[in-house]
Amino acid sequence: MNKISLLSREQENKKIFFQLGGNFGLPKELIIYIYQILMNSNKHDISMATNYHRNILSAHLCCPNYIPTDITLTDSKNPFQYRLPIGKGNEWLIKSEENRVENIMYYGYYNQLKSRDILHQQIKLYGETEFILKTTTIDEREYYEPLMGMERIKFIDKIGIDLFDHYFDYLERGEEEFGWNIIKRGDSYETIWLDYQDEQDE
Repeated sequence: MNKISLLSREQENKKIFFQLGGNFGLPKELIIYIYQILMNSNKHDISMATNYHRNILSAHLCCPNYIPTDITLTDSKNPFQYRLPIGKGNEWLIKSEENRVENIMYYGYYNQLKSRDILHQQIKLYGETEFILKTTTIDEREYYEPLMGMERIKFIDKIGIDLFDHYFDYLERGEEEFGWNIIKRGDSYETIWLDYQDEQDE
C-alpha cells in the first residue's frame, strides 16, 4: 500500500539525493553541492522560459507582423519595455490594444484594423446566426433562413469589412422584433428591414 508523504517536494528531492549519495558513499558536502547546482539550473531554466513567454507576447503586441531579429527573447529585461509607460507591462499593452480596436470600430475606420482584429470580428459575425440570411422557396413562397456552414464562412470572407456597419445596425435591434439585416444575393447582398414577428407568424 502506498504511503502518503508529509514532506514537501523539495524535502522529498533532498531525501532522494541523500539516499542516492549514501548508496555510492558520497560525502554529505558533495551531495549538497550537486543538489544546489541542479536547483540553480532548474531556476535558471524556469526564469528563461518566463522571460521568453513575456517577451514573445510583447513582440506580438508591439510588432504583430514580424519579430525583430536583433533581440533576445530570453533576456530578463523586456526588449520592448521602452514602448511602455514606467511601471507598466503586457497588461497595459493588452488594454491599450483593446481600446485601439474599440475606437476604430466606433468611428468606422475599418481599414486601420489589423488582420487578427478583422478575423476576431468575423468570428463574432459567424456566431450571430440570425445575422445574414438567405432565401428559400416553399410552396412557391419565399422565406428567409440563416446562412450557415461553409457557405456562411465564404460569404463573410468574401464581403470582408463591408459587413461590419451592417452588423452594428443589426445589433441595434436588441430585444426588439424588428430591425436591419442583410440577404445574400449570389456573390453580393441587399439590406432589408425585417419585422421578425411577422416572419414567425407567416
